[in-house]
Amino acid sequence: MIGTIEVFLKVPKLSELEYVIFDLETTGLYAEQGDEIIEFGAIRLKGLEITTESFQSLVKPPRTIPEAASAVHGITDKDVSKSPPVSEILPKFYEFCGNSYWVAQNARFDLSFILRDMKRLGINFRQSFAIDTIGISKILFPFESRHNLDVMMARLGISKIGDRHRSLDDCRFTALVLIEFIKLLENQGITELKDIESAFIKSDSIAKKLKPKTMGLFG
Repeated sequence: MIGTIEVFLKVPKLSELEYVIFDLETTGLYAEQGDEIIEFGAIRLKGLEITTESFQSLVKPPRTIPEAASAVHGITDKDVSKSPPVSEILPKFYEFCGNSYWVAQNARFDLSFILRDMKRLGINFRQSFAIDTIGISKILFPFESRHNLDVMMARLGISKIGDRHRSLDDCRFTALVLIEFIKLLENQGITELKDIESAFIKSDSIAKKLKPKTMGLFG
């Protein structure tokens, strides 16, 4: 019709979005029981390309690192003895992540630590969700029972080059998995973010489960 302007909003595909793949190493498994972050890692992914932009830092926790935890990631009290506290590193990590979509392997675990410490530090967490690669794996391989990172890599034919259970290397492994997952999703006609909502880990649902006494340890 003459005089009418039609505007078509193009919804970006999964392969056109910008992501930050993040990973933590910690003193243990439970943020709500006082375990602490001892390493941050993150890399940026633009579309299906891993960029050179990365973030990595060890953190000195307010407690000793148990031997059982060190046996997994290899980080000891000596390694972090001169590292900055989480109060210094977390804001820098959050700034690095920016407005990219957050992605992690077992995102619920990492978000529980990040949300707790951001609450402690009075930082407002703006992201309403993070994308969990475990959730995407369940979409693509619904009849498989195992969805850990090693299994995913083997299933996709991705070689391990680097140290598993160190944050930056695990970010790279997860990014490689995500790239292959996006290709598989789009081949199946699953092309938009809304199509993988079952893989979203909602930040408010995690925050509600964190005990008030855990949220206020910094005073």
